[in-house]
Amino acid sequence: MGVSGIGTNNYPFGAKYAAGYGAAQKAENSNPQEEAANMSWTVKAENHDIVLHGEESAEDGKVVSAWACVTGNTSMTVYQPHDFDPAHPVYKVKVWDSHGNVTERMVDISSVDPADCDTVEMYAYSAWLSKSGKCQDALQNFMFAHAHHKDKEGSYGYESLFDKEDWLKIVKEVMEMQYRAGNLKGYADYKRFLGALEQGKEENEKKAQSSQREGDQKESKVETDIQVKPDGSRVLVMTRTMGGMAVTTSIELSKPADMPNDRAEEAAAEEAWSVPDISDLSGQLFGE
Repeated sequence: MGVSGIGTNNYPFGAKYAAGYGAAQKAENSNPQEEAANMSWTVKAENHDIVLHGEESAEDGKVVSAWACVTGNTSMTVYQPHDFDPAHPVYKVKVWDSHGNVTERMVDISSVDPADCDTVEMYAYSAWLSKSGKCQDALQNFMFAHAHHKDKEGSYGYESLFDKEDWLKIVKEVMEMQYRAGNLKGYADYKRFLGALEQGKEENEKKAQSSQREGDQKESKVETDIQVKPDGSRVLVMTRTMGGMAVTTSIELSKPADMPNDRAEEAAAEEAWSVPDISDLSGQLFGE
C-alpha cells in the first residue's frame, strides 16, 4: 500500500504516516496478525487539520494508496473494491476537501488517458501500475512529477485535483530535467515511467477501437427478401439496419413472365427457386 503526504512548501512531514510527496510503498507483511492490525488507520498531521485516511471497510474495499497534502488541505485514498477484476481493473477513489467533505469516484483504469486526465484519475492509474507490477515506481514518480508541476504552476487546492492535464508532457518534462541535472538514475526512472504510460495509452486505445467495432457489428444487420410481383418478375429486397436507421435496396432478378397475372403467381409458387449468393453484392452496396 502506498502512503504519502506533503508538508508545507512541499517538504515531507513524516516517515511511515506521510512519506513525502513521493509515495512510499509499504512492503507486504509476512506476519498475518500484524498485517491485520495495520489494515485500518487514520492519521492527523501535527499542527495541521489535514487527515490521512486509511480505513478499510466492506463498502470501500482494500486501501491501495493514501495521500495527504497540507499545502492544499486535501487528502485522497485509492481503494480496491472487493469485486475487483484484474482483467478489467476499476478502483474507487475518495477525495476529502479542507472541510472534511468527501467526493467518491470510480476510476476505470482502461479508460484513463494520461494525456488528458485529472489528478484523481492519474493517481489511481499510477497506483495500479505500481500494484500490478507493470511499473513498480510509477506512484512515486507520479507524486514527484505532480509536485514539480504544481510548484511550477502555483496551483493547489481541492479544485485543482479535477483539472485535466497532459501528464505525458509533464512526466517528459521532469525526465528531461533529470537528464540536464546529470541525474541519470532519475532520468532512467522517469523514462521507464513514461514508457509505461505511453504503452498503456496505446493498449487502451486499441481495446476501445476493438470494442467499438464489435458494437458496430452487433448493431448492424442485413435482411433479405425475394418478392414475386403479379407480373411474374422477381425482386431482391435488402434492408440494412444500423444505429437505429434502415436502408433498403431493391434489385431486379428476373423480368416479367409472358403469361396472365394469375398464372404468374401460380407458376412462381410451383417453381423451385434457389436464393443466389449475395455476400459480394451486399459488400458492394453497403461498403462492407
